[in-house]
Amino acid sequence: MRTALRKARLKAGLTQSELAHQVGLRRASYTNIEKGHKNPSVSTALRIARALNRPVEELFADELYAFHGARSGRRAMGG
Repeated sequence: MRTALRKARLKAGLTQSELAHQVGLRRASYTNIEKGHKNPSVSTALRIARALNRPVEELFADELYAFHGARSGRRAMGG
Protein backbone atom coordinates (compact mmCIF):
# COMPACT_ATOMS: atom_id res chain seq x y z
CA MET A 1 0.00 0.00 0.00
CA ARG A 2 1.17 3.51 -0.75
CA THR A 3 0.67 4.94 2.72
CA ALA A 4 2.02 8.41 1.85
CA LEU A 5 -0.54 8.69 -0.93
CA ARG A 6 -3.39 7.54 1.31
CA LYS A 7 -2.34 9.88 4.14
CA ALA A 8 -2.13 12.86 1.79
CA ARG A 9 -5.59 12.09 0.37
CA LEU A 10 -7.11 11.78 3.84
CA LYS A 11 -5.37 14.97 5.02
CA ALA A 12 -6.90 16.75 2.03
CA GLY A 13 -10.31 15.49 3.17
CA LEU A 14 -10.98 13.61 -0.06
CA THR A 15 -12.50 10.22 -0.69
CA GLN A 16 -10.97 7.94 -3.29
CA SER A 17 -13.92 8.74 -5.57
CA GLU A 18 -13.48 12.50 -5.19
CA LEU A 19 -9.76 12.41 -5.91
CA ALA A 20 -10.23 10.02 -8.82
CA HIS A 21 -12.79 12.41 -10.33
CA GLN A 22 -10.45 15.40 -9.88
CA VAL A 23 -7.64 13.68 -11.76
CA GLY A 24 -9.79 12.08 -14.45
CA LEU A 25 -9.69 8.45 -13.31
CA ARG A 26 -12.30 5.88 -12.44
CA ARG A 27 -12.43 5.16 -8.71
CA ALA A 28 -11.34 1.56 -9.27
CA SER A 29 -8.26 2.73 -11.20
CA TYR A 30 -7.31 5.17 -8.46
CA THR A 31 -7.88 2.53 -5.77
CA ASN A 32 -5.50 0.16 -7.56
CA ILE A 33 -2.86 2.90 -7.63
CA GLU A 34 -3.31 3.73 -3.95
CA LYS A 35 -3.15 0.06 -2.96
CA GLY A 36 0.03 -0.39 -4.99
CA HIS A 37 -1.56 -2.91 -7.38
CA LYS A 38 -0.95 -0.64 -10.38
CA ASN A 39 1.65 2.00 -11.16
CA PRO A 40 0.40 5.31 -12.51
CA SER A 41 1.79 6.85 -15.65
CA VAL A 42 4.02 9.86 -15.09
CA SER A 43 1.25 12.22 -16.15
CA THR A 44 -1.26 10.55 -13.81
CA ALA A 45 1.20 10.68 -10.90
CA LEU A 46 1.73 14.38 -11.56
CA ARG A 47 -2.03 15.05 -11.71
CA ILE A 48 -2.51 13.24 -8.39
CA ALA A 49 0.34 15.20 -6.79
CA ARG A 50 -1.07 18.50 -8.04
CA ALA A 51 -4.57 17.66 -6.80
CA LEU A 52 -3.15 16.88 -3.35
CA ASN A 53 -0.74 19.85 -3.46
CA ARG A 54 2.16 17.52 -2.61
CA PRO A 55 5.45 16.79 -4.40
CA VAL A 56 5.18 13.70 -6.59
CA GLU A 57 8.34 12.25 -5.06
CA GLU A 58 6.74 12.41 -1.61
CA LEU A 59 3.72 10.40 -2.74
CA PHE A 60 5.60 7.82 -4.79
CA ALA A 61 8.99 7.77 -3.01
CA ASP A 62 9.13 3.98 -2.64
CA GLU A 63 8.78 3.51 -6.39
CA LEU A 64 11.41 6.14 -7.13
CA TYR A 65 13.91 4.53 -4.77
CA ALA A 66 13.20 1.07 -6.16
CA PHE A 67 13.66 2.36 -9.71
CA HIS A 68 16.94 4.10 -8.93
CA GLY A 69 18.20 1.09 -6.99
CA ALA A 70 17.40 -1.23 -9.88
CA ARG A 71 19.15 1.07 -12.34
CA SER A 72 22.21 1.35 -10.11
CA GLY A 73 22.37 -2.42 -9.79
CA ARG A 74 22.31 -2.90 -13.55
CA ARG A 75 25.10 -0.38 -14.03
CA ALA A 76 27.21 -2.02 -11.37
CA MET A 77 26.75 -5.34 -13.18
CA GLY A 78 27.73 -3.83 -16.53
CA GLY A 79 24.17 -3.52 -17.87
